[in-house]
Amino acid sequence: MTKVLRGLITAILFASSSVAQAQNRSVTHILSRLNQAVLTFNAGQFTFHDKASKLITDDNSSYKEHTSRCFFKRNTNDSLIGYQLSLFRADGYQQIYDGTHLFTVYSQILEVTPKRTYPRQIKQLLGGLTGPLYLINTNRILQYFNQPTTNQHLQFIGLTHFMDQECYQLKFVDSLNRNRRSEVDYYVSTHSYLPLRTVTRLTSLVGKVKETTIFDYSVTDVKANVAVANPFSRAMLTDYRIEKNYNLAEEQANDELLPIGSKAPTWRLPLIGGKTLSLEALKGKIIILDFWFKACAPCQKQMLSLQALHERYSADKVMIVGINTIDDPIKDKLASFLRNRLITMRSVYQGHSIQSLYKVYGSPALFVIDKQGTIVYTKSGYSNSLIEDIDRVLVKQLSQ
Repeated sequence: MTKVLRGLITAILFASSSVAQAQNRSVTHILSRLNQAVLTFNAGQFTFHDKASKLITDDNSSYKEHTSRCFFKRNTNDSLIGYQLSLFRADGYQQIYDGTHLFTVYSQILEVTPKRTYPRQIKQLLGGLTGPLYLINTNRILQYFNQPTTNQHLQFIGLTHFMDQECYQLKFVDSLNRNRRSEVDYYVSTHSYLPLRTVTRLTSLVGKVKETTIFDYSVTDVKANVAVANPFSRAMLTDYRIEKNYNLAEEQANDELLPIGSKAPTWRLPLIGGKTLSLEALKGKIIILDFWFKACAPCQKQMLSLQALHERYSADKVMIVGINTIDDPIKDKLASFLRNRLITMRSVYQGHSIQSLYKVYGSPALFVIDKQGTIVYTKSGYSNSLIEDIDRVLVKQLSQ
């Protein structure tokens, strides 16, 4: 009996090992065929579907979807992107890259970005998974797993179907920390070996609230040719009234907050919990102002970081005030939104009325104001080093 049992265990272990090895070989085989299919696909067109949804346990969920016609053609003369590209979205957004210029139409404005002057900006704008480079950029990501040291991180789930096409389903899972998890599913056609769909699920626990964000990108009607005559010509662009050249200085100016050394503009705004709060009432303290709104994901990250500072410093010396810019406190349930995320800092609303005074054109935006009411630190956008940066500022200010 013992010999039989040992033999059975050995057989099970051998079978498990064989399955694991076969799976790794399958992943390698699929990725190699995918790479060959994409790199030999020199010109074509497809319909691109871009879906994004956010599921929140204590709030209204959100959903948006865009559909675009996309065209691409390999361009060996272009070392920056390597392709001519065009995108025509159903809502009027248009984009063409002809190898020398990037043309973008939005809100009836045509913006022209020359490659010679702004190559880095063009590469950034075209470097994501959305649009005509979906096949190319998805392949680049997946080829990272096509090596012995990394292919074990990509799982072969099995066969499935997408839009009546049989596909291999591959999965990557990354538990970023105990409160955050990322899962990505890739669907690769068993016939063409092209990547037809990518579904990314980001799950996080923020205070008592579970948030799940899903990005679902897919392509349909894939054709190995370009049926439209010259889709990479700017003559294809329509529905714009104004034409302008891309201006980096202008873009940077829009990110410039009221500068350090300025006197902080005074204000009085309603508190989310009732009553009002004024900047004047906080005089004699170091004040941190944080401009935010609910749908802004970086705003929530910044808010949690500032909550940690709020718990560390005495309110008699340092006062952190959240300034909501666009949300309605009743309709958007701001009080429960903050409470469920364990945010106890003071927060006011109707912040749109003072945004121009502080030159705030996006969120999050942060200001540190000294005891005399002078701005001593500003930050546009969220930074992972936020706590350390502000800590240094506060230590210096408290020592004066």
